[in-house]
Amino acid sequence: MAQRKIPSSLQLVTTAINAAVYAGVGALWTVVPITVYGVRFWPQVFVPATFAALFGSWTGGVGAAIGIFLADVIYGHHDALLSLLVGVPSNFLGFFIIGWLTDRNPTPTSRRILVGISLLIPIILAGYGAVLMASPTGEITPQLFVALVGVIAVLAVVGLTVLRNKWAEFEMAASIGLGVGSLIIGLGIVAYSSIFTLPAVLGLGEGGLPTTFIYAATAFTYLSEIPFLVLLTPPVVAACRAAFPSLRAATRATEKKEH
Repeated sequence: MAQRKIPSSLQLVTTAINAAVYAGVGALWTVVPITVYGVRFWPQVFVPATFAALFGSWTGGVGAAIGIFLADVIYGHHDALLSLLVGVPSNFLGFFIIGWLTDRNPTPTSRRILVGISLLIPIILAGYGAVLMASPTGEITPQLFVALVGVIAVLAVVGLTVLRNKWAEFEMAASIGLGVGSLIIGLGIVAYSSIFTLPAVLGLGEGGLPTTFIYAATAFTYLSEIPFLVLLTPPVVAACRAAFPSLRAATRATEKKEH
């Protein structure tokens, strides 16, 4: 269960780069500004996930928290308080967990428990997508798109974990970390709406949201982002390790120490 020891100077630099790249790549959202249930369609999550996998939990979590705050204030909903109370903690905890679990070498029993949790999360949330797919209208709506993405997410997470490929540990960590972050967003938006007025740009009205909205926002966040964590992060991490042999050396040293 050992974790890598990364110099503070390297953590500081990589955290700053993580935040800057996350906010910078996130600006692509302005080109296709899709927002469902008050949550942006956000493929950019692979950026902090990559930093979390390469440099650890603190780099991934703190960089994601700073990056999402910049994104929210500069070109997002422009509500700094909403970002501090919902966006920042959800991104910090989500990517901190991804980095923390990726660095771990769990016991067989712990791993079975973690795998079970990582698979249960998309299965439960994909149930929401299945309900949307059963809509009799047949109209291609953002919700239907989320449903289709959810099916892909479940197949990808289950397949990659069951096949025990070399990225299985990361896929497991990504599912759990994103699940926690998504739930914070769902809970946070509803709680915020009951106390403050949500930004008009979210299109959620001025009144408090019903508790059922928690599930909708959580499901959309997870189902729309997990495919990008699963499919984009591994090749980007692999490319970084290929370009910078020192990252591979650090990984091998950690693996030897843990074993």
